[in-house]
Amino acid sequence: MTAGQSSRGLAPLAAACLLLAGETIVAQTGTAASARVWIGKEATIEAHLKSAVVTRMVDIGTGVTKPRRAYLDPQEPVASLVWKPLAPGMRDGYWESYKSEIAAYELDRFLDMHVVPPAVERTVGGESGAAIMWLEGMQSVKQRGGKVPSGPIWGQAIRRMILFDDLIGNRDRNAGNILIGQPGELILIDHSRAFVADTALPRELERVDADLWSRMTALTRADLARAAGRWLDERAIDAMLARRDRMVKDVEKQVAKKGRALVIIR
Repeated sequence: MTAGQSSRGLAPLAAACLLLAGETIVAQTGTAASARVWIGKEATIEAHLKSAVVTRMVDIGTGVTKPRRAYLDPQEPVASLVWKPLAPGMRDGYWESYKSEIAAYELDRFLDMHVVPPAVERTVGGESGAAIMWLEGMQSVKQRGGKVPSGPIWGQAIRRMILFDDLIGNRDRNAGNILIGQPGELILIDHSRAFVADTALPRELERVDADLWSRMTALTRADLARAAGRWLDERAIDAMLARRDRMVKDVEKQVAKKGRALVIIR
């Protein structure tokens, strides 16, 4: 599975945190290269995604939003991209927007997560849309059997994924839009249905990653406007802040019940 591919309609991954009950946190070992090959090259890749010539376009064949793969010239630093020209609006009862893809990438960078591939706005054939870096040679959770990896080395990545999805209101996380990198590394794709006005949390919080949690609790309206305001309206930003406040209350309840060390994991 590559960036942009999705398998909507699978059961949500609400039980992801429960898989980690009783885990012991250990350091990641090994020297395998990270799948997040864009880190440190964001500006170059973004410029390429915006300006490279699209030589041909093919259907990806998955996903109800019908993303396509566009091949580029020149082929460096990125040979192809996922093309999503989804104009903001409701479709089949879901809010969808190509701008949500870009907002997710920008917010991911602002929060220092670096698990969402680069996404930019561009025009192809007179249509505006999101151009998202295509990741070569990666498989999704669905392709690996449909079960989210578990065990100590995956704990932080799963906790961060759930925190991020709760913050952005993403109810569409499924086995088709989680890519598997090196041990302990998850790449998150397909956020066109995120940043909804609904303030309910998609998943229950049981454990949170201390560093990311600290950054999220410190977020202000000005921060969110600076990070993603170009792509989101006021209602989406208000809803994000409301969800974050609900997250804080839920985590405080868990801390009161279990103790801080078992809830906020360092």
